[in-house]
Formats: sequence, C-alpha cells, structure tokens
Amino acid sequence: NQSTNPNNASPDNKLTLHFAQAHLWIGKYCIEDFIEQGFIAAVRSRKIQVDIVLAEVTYMHVMSKTTISALHKYVIQPALVSGYKKVWFAGISLGAFSALYYASEYSEHLSGMYLIAPYPSTNDILNEITEAGGALKWTSSNSANQKDERAWWHWIARESVKGKLITQIYLGTGDDDHFLRGQRVLSGLLPNKNVLAISGTHSWPAWIELWHNWLELALLPRSAGASCQ
Repeated sequence: NQSTNPNNASPDNKLTLHFAQAHLWIGKYCIEDFIEQGFIAAVRSRKIQVDIVLAEVTYMHVMSKTTISALHKYVIQPALVSGYKKVWFAGISLGAFSALYYASEYSEHLSGMYLIAPYPSTNDILNEITEAGGALKWTSSNSANQKDERAWWHWIARESVKGKLITQIYLGTGDDDHFLRGQRVLSGLLPNKNVLAISGTHSWPAWIELWHNWLELALLPRSAGASCQ
C-alpha cells in the first residue's frame, strides 16, 4: 500500500479515496503508473480534501477469491479504525471489477465508487445475462450465492431495482474499449447521469481524461476557494 495525505485534511470530515489497482493480463501496469499518469496530481491541483490510498489488487487475488478479504483487512478496516467517515473506491479495469466485488459484500462501508473502464466479467457470464434478457431477468433465475463475479452482478442489479443506489456508482469508459459489450450492460443499471463514454480505447489516455471529467463533478469536498489549476 502507498498513501498520500493532503496538507489541509479536516479531522471532522475525514474522507479517504482508494484506488484499486490491478495487474492485468492485457497490458500490465502498476501502482506507480497512477502517479506517473497524473491521477494524484489531478486531485491535489483541485485542492480536494481527501487522503489517498493506492491499493494493489493482483490477478492472483481474483483467482484465489481473496479480493474481498484482502481489501477489507488491509484497506477498509484500517481506514475505519482511523476514524474515516467516508470511503470512496476508484478503480480501472480489473481494479473496478474488484471494487464491485467488495461492494457486493460490504457496501455499507462505501460512500461511492468510480468505475473506469471496468472489466465486466467473463464472456460466459455475459452470455448468461444476455440470454436471460438482461441483468434484472437474469437475477431472478440465477442464484445469488456465488463466489465469483455473479455475486456483484446480483448485488448491483438488486440495488438498481430499488430505484436508488445506496452507494453512489459512476462509470466512465471509451467508446472503443475492449470490454464495451459488458460495460454497456453494467451502465444500463446506473442512472444515465452517472455514465460517461468518451472517444478512446482501453488505455491510459482515455482513463486520465475520464478521471479529470469525474473530478470536475465536484463530488468530493474541496478546501474553501479551491479551484482547478
């Protein structure tokens, strides 16, 4: 884990923003890339009052089904013990997948998530959803007691049916993203205003543009008189 703290964090409204990073089998990248690509600088230039934790979630966590327990033990529980009142997840691709996976079991600990170009699941699961006539119909005929990504598909579909997601979820992707098929299904479960598609592929240029766009929504607290520099 790596963390970065703002100089003017408010102890009365402590908020932490977690980046769920992951090694992918397509174009591997690492935690340091978030810094090199300007993700942290984009937050600081806007004087957003958050502490940031870079949490590395590996493909092995996903394969061994330890993603949820690892995030809870090493990221969320320490934040809660330290007195943080609001926790947001942001993740790219498999990192976004992992954020959804965690939320399916511990959504009460999350104020919101930003899913950037999320990896939506394997084709066999997407085929199940498509053949059932969509995610909502699929949940009625498929058991929720799953230990794979079916668990978070059930969770987000149920939340969507309620009409109001307790955990705020935003999704951004490129219009030529490698995983666009599943992302469109996922987007259909979110309010239209929470979804943004830009021109781009499954790559850093699109991801950093999506990050800047999301930060401009001003969902996270800024210091008095803060502005984008």
